[in-house]
Amino acid sequence: MTVVIALAFTLPYRVMAQLLIVDDDVDTCAPLAKFLRRKGHQVDCLPNGKDALVSIISKAPDLIILDMFMPEMDGAGLLEIMRSYLRLQSLPVIVWTGLPDSPLVERSRHLRVSDILIKTKASFDDIAAAVESALVRAPG
Repeated sequence: MTVVIALAFTLPYRVMAQLLIVDDDVDTCAPLAKFLRRKGHQVDCLPNGKDALVSIISKAPDLIILDMFMPEMDGAGLLEIMRSYLRLQSLPVIVWTGLPDSPLVERSRHLRVSDILIKTKASFDDIAAAVESALVRAPG
């Protein structure tokens, strides 16, 4: 008697990332979030650095897309606090700003950001490519 054992193999699938967009402009955040969700990511939006910090400390996302100019806590302030936590030091952050020459953007360059994209120049496809690149380079 011959016994045949069939094993079911599945093709590898891609686990998409949990992203956090921190931007006080809903007209900017909502369409980007929708675009990235269609790419398969889970996406949350928060309007300022203060709310983002509470969320990130509770449960860090896989990557943050961060505006610099927001009420209550700006992006550079959020980055400085994040980088003081050992477990958040290597969290990928993409700065997405409308004012690339501002002192806040310059401060962020020294806080280990993955990329800096200009809102008026970067398409959603450019942002998605930057997200993919940062996730590939991320430790762990």
